[in-house]
Amino acid sequence: MTALENKGLLQSNMHFNIRWMMWFSLILLHLVTSFHRVSFNVVADLLTAEFNLTGAGLGNLAAAYTYMYVLMQIPGGILVDRLGPRRIALLTGLAMAVGSIMIGFAPSAAFVFLGRMLVGFGGSVVLINIFKFQAAWFRSTEFATMSGFALLISTSGALLAATPLAIAVSAYGWRTSFIAFGLMTILVAIFCLIIVRNSPGVKYGVTINRPNEESVKDEPVKFNLQAVKTVLSNRRLWIPFLINLGTYSGFVVFAGTWGVSYLVHVYGIGIEEASGFMVVAYIGYMVGAPSAGAISDRIGSRKTPAVVLIGLAALFWLALAAWPGGLLPLWLIYFLCVLLGLGGAATVLSFPMAREVSIPGYTGLVTAAVNLGVFLGMAILQPLFGYILDQGWQGLIFDGARIYPLEAYRIGFVVTFIFAALSFVATLFYRESRTGEKA
Repeated sequence: MTALENKGLLQSNMHFNIRWMMWFSLILLHLVTSFHRVSFNVVADLLTAEFNLTGAGLGNLAAAYTYMYVLMQIPGGILVDRLGPRRIALLTGLAMAVGSIMIGFAPSAAFVFLGRMLVGFGGSVVLINIFKFQAAWFRSTEFATMSGFALLISTSGALLAATPLAIAVSAYGWRTSFIAFGLMTILVAIFCLIIVRNSPGVKYGVTINRPNEESVKDEPVKFNLQAVKTVLSNRRLWIPFLINLGTYSGFVVFAGTWGVSYLVHVYGIGIEEASGFMVVAYIGYMVGAPSAGAISDRIGSRKTPAVVLIGLAALFWLALAAWPGGLLPLWLIYFLCVLLGLGGAATVLSFPMAREVSIPGYTGLVTAAVNLGVFLGMAILQPLFGYILDQGWQGLIFDGARIYPLEAYRIGFVVTFIFAALSFVATLFYRESRTGEKA
């Protein structure tokens, strides 16, 4: 092997190792957001007792995190494009750290609310920031794969974070746990500042060749109102937006909100057994997210895997809504929960879709715009599903909780099927561009 070949191999290994280290440091911040996403479930009773909260009061504290997510998507996307991944990683990490420490020292529920708002402010743009980094450091033919792994780690982190937090709270109390986690988050933010660079090149001291082959770098851009208007007025963004609106929201409705109640109320099984079905759905999602991204990059198509996955989600809702007699065999529901999880994973394809039909350099803004569909879908579908159940309620109460009949659930399933069908039809109109090329 010649000296030139050795030098090329060394450079290849360097940029490979460096970009993965930087990506992983940003993923650590994503795990922080996952922690805070589940933390409230662990300490809800403790906060209720500490601050003498009502159910509505506790709900408001929990919702503070989501409020900031919705409010910050578009502004956050603009900030990511303007400041770049390195500075955004520091700012978001510090915001989440301060919020966590505020919760630990909170003398009242109002301070907990402010702390949750700060955590939500920081966490709202972490995933967008990762996509911005990926656009600069990875090939377009790797973008969906990396996005799938990012969502896999987020979901698994959210599931795994509950147990360590519960152990820490039992051993040291909830206040000490939140303060300690905030201090650790500061260390992660500083680590990101030290290691992360916005893009390959010499500007930030990284003397390696750009690992991807695109002619346009996805670097920080100056704020330009006309460019922002142009990006957001792009009608082709509606398709990935609708994918998120109708698929992941349905996944959350069943696996995260009403699925356990449906199985307990209709089939008469215990909560623990019913929860096992939700675990199966989440496993389907965690398998589906990286697999969908990898397959999409491998075959050079976003549309084909998206159509298949969203079709699986629609099949899930159609089966629950239209099965003769309404009662499916429980073994079949296990299988269908896998399909629901796989269908929910179609959201991973919305982000490379959005990037490929938009102006280069605005990855943060376009991914934020389509990511808004996730939260808007949940904001619409979850209360709508609950409203449908309440309208079908026949007055039955057990242990203080309403018991809803099968007919009410089936009407709700019809509505969620309509959402999934909307996403499916929208995907059919997606005009495929060759992966790795500007649309």
